[in-house]
Amino acid sequence: MDDTSPDIGSGKILPIQDRAFRTRTALLAAAEDLVARQGIEAVTTTSVAVAAGCSVGTLYRYFADREALLLAAYDATVQRIVARCAAELAALPADTSAPQAARFLLGVYLEAAEAIPAHSGLLKAMRSIRPIEAEEGGDRNHIVHDIVAPFLARFARNRPADPLRLHLLNVLLGTLVDLYLVTSDPAARARLKQDVEAHMLLALERALQSES
Repeated sequence: MDDTSPDIGSGKILPIQDRAFRTRTALLAAAEDLVARQGIEAVTTTSVAVAAGCSVGTLYRYFADREALLLAAYDATVQRIVARCAAELAALPADTSAPQAARFLLGVYLEAAEAIPAHSGLLKAMRSIRPIEAEEGGDRNHIVHDIVAPFLARFARNRPADPLRLHLLNVLLGTLVDLYLVTSDPAARARLKQDVEAHMLLALERALQSES
């Protein structure tokens, strides 16, 4: 019995049984490991298939090409980062102020991202494939739905956040965070972190004022 299902519109395969999920997960893990150990140039459909213990033909059942594989591997790292942030947000004490919570979550996000060796390499690859202005899904949707929206719901008196404000806040902070994560110079990183925090707190202040 086939353990996959066609993805309408893309022609690719979506896993619907455990074996297919394991295969796709192994391919993403192999790509991530290659980036961490050898750099993005080491990722080819052949090298990933060999590392995952499957054929190139099997890889193409799940990913249209190398770019699709890299994007999926990047999004998988972001999902892990966002999941940790969401858990930390839920565990924050009830009396935490909005600025304190925002600073804390920023630290959690950066720490979680830096703890994944392949994340910055996959981020660079993603940005060369998926321009900011063309982005409608992927990592940004995870961040909006699982971090930004719950944060504003909790600290903005549970009123619905304006979709445009959410989008602009997400693009601004996401771009600054991306720049921080791909910067290697320590002094430049320190300045960027201050910039990210300052913009974040200003945007948060305005968002909360608009809900008053």
